[in-house]
Amino acid sequence: MNYWNDLYVLILIVFAIYFFLSLCFFGFTRYLKKRRINDRYLALINKIRLFYKPVAWLVIIGGFIALDPVTHGLIIVLVAGFAYKQLGNYISGLFIRASPMVVTDTLVKAGKIHGRINRIGSLGMVLGTDQGERWVWYNFFDKTGFTLISNQTNVLQRALYLKTDLSKEALLDLVFNHPILALGKPTNLKELPNKQIFLMHYTMVKGARHEDFINYLHDHKVMTNSTENFDA
Repeated sequence: MNYWNDLYVLILIVFAIYFFLSLCFFGFTRYLKKRRINDRYLALINKIRLFYKPVAWLVIIGGFIALDPVTHGLIIVLVAGFAYKQLGNYISGLFIRASPMVVTDTLVKAGKIHGRINRIGSLGMVLGTDQGERWVWYNFFDKTGFTLISNQTNVLQRALYLKTDLSKEALLDLVFNHPILALGKPTNLKELPNKQIFLMHYTMVKGARHEDFINYLHDHKVMTNSTENFDA
């Protein structure tokens, strides 16, 4: 990419694709709802739409850097440095918002905070608590862990930090061998920068005991914690 016009064309193409995908998502979502097809397909559509935006921005930023790798690369590094916390919140939010249970009116428990989701944003969400509305950053959920309780199904989704010498693939095999996980519900396992520590979001079957799952992991030498600080 040698000219600014090429960057403008790239931006137009990216936004044209997003507009086209939005129309497809809107039409396909209405079709699935009318046909009452499994919610898993709706969740997949929403996840694709959610992750397209950051991918599109990465493409545009890549094109901007390609115009002048040194100068423009330095500009992007400086901007990223100043917006480090916001970027962290946004990335954490992508994985949290990818859950089909993260919708308005879902009950959230995180640390000492207990409330219902009123609004969902790119960097955090507004919870309705006994003390009134409260803005909560997505990073807070990553640090404290959280539980989601759906109004409609009474299904529990939890977040748990795991520390183990196992690989991500071996850990997933171990987790899915336990019957506590609800079939057809998403289970996300994210490896943190601190090696050997993972953040897992999972959904339990109705009536399952969380303590049984914890004991199962401990029996297989997997440490668990509600936060990523295992030394506390």
